Amino acid sequence: MMYLSFNAVHSPMEAVSKDLERFKNHKRQTLAAMTYSVDAAIGTVIKKLSDSGILDNTLIFFLSDNGGANNNTSSNFPLKGFKGNKFEGGIRVPFIIKYGKRFSGKYDGLVSSLDMLPTAMSVAGIALNKAKNPLDGINLIPYLNGKETENPNRKLFWRKEDMAAMRMGEYKLIRVAGVGERLYNLKTDLGETKDLRASQPLIYGQMMDDIKLWEKELVNPLLWNEGEWNDVTTEIHRDLMNNQAVKVFAPIHAK
Repeated sequence: MMYLSFNAVHSPMEAVSKDLERFKNHKRQTLAAMTYSVDAAIGTVIKKLSDSGILDNTLIFFLSDNGGANNNTSSNFPLKGFKGNKFEGGIRVPFIIKYGKRFSGKYDGLVSSLDMLPTAMSVAGIALNKAKNPLDGINLIPYLNGKETENPNRKLFWRKEDMAAMRMGEYKLIRVAGVGERLYNLKTDLGETKDLRASQPLIYGQMMDDIKLWEKELVNPLLWNEGEWNDVTTEIHRDLMNNQAVKVFAPIHAK
C-alpha cells in the first residue's frame, strides 16, 4: 500500500516558475499551476506502475480531504460554503477509483472516504467481518461494476467540535450548538437555502434522533480543541444558515 498526500493545492499558494509560466494568462494562475503539478506527479506514479506491469492489478483512490477554502481563490459554485463548514462546499469532493479496466462510468450514490478500507479489503479477498472492529464504510465494487443497481440505504455523519451534519438519502441536516439546525433537500435545493424543518417534521425528528445515537458511539479526540477558531466557525455557520454573507473568517474579525 502507498498513501501519497500532496500539500498542493493547499495553502500556502506556491508554484514553480515553469508551471506558473504555463498558466500566465489564467485568472487563477497559482492554483492552476499547483493543480498541474499534482496531476504531473500522479502521472509519474501511474507510469511507474505501468512500467512495472502492475497497473491493471492496482486499486487506486484519488480524492480531496475537503472542499475548496475561502483563502486560496477556490470556487465551490454552485455549492454553498467552503472548507471548514458543513455545507456541501465544505464536504463534497472529487472521488475517483481506478482498478484496471474492471469498471468505468459514474456512480451517483452516497460515497465516503470511509469506503476505501472495505473496498480494498474486498479486492484483497478479505471478508469484511474479519476486521477487528465494525466498519463504517461499504464495499463500492458491486456498485461500480454494475452488479448492484440500487443505491444502498445508508446514512453519513460529520462532526467537528460544535458543528455536526448528517445525510440521509436526499436530505441533509446541519446542527450547530448555539445556532440551531437546518434541514435541506439536496435533490431540489443543492444550494442549501430552504429550511424544511417545519414542512418535514418527521424527517427532521428522525435525523435529529439518528445523529444523537451516532454521537453516543463516539469518543472525543484528546487534542480536539480549536479554541477561538471554534467561535469563528460557529459564526460562519450562523451566517450561512441564515443565508447571509459571511462576515467572520478569522479570530481578528470576531473581536
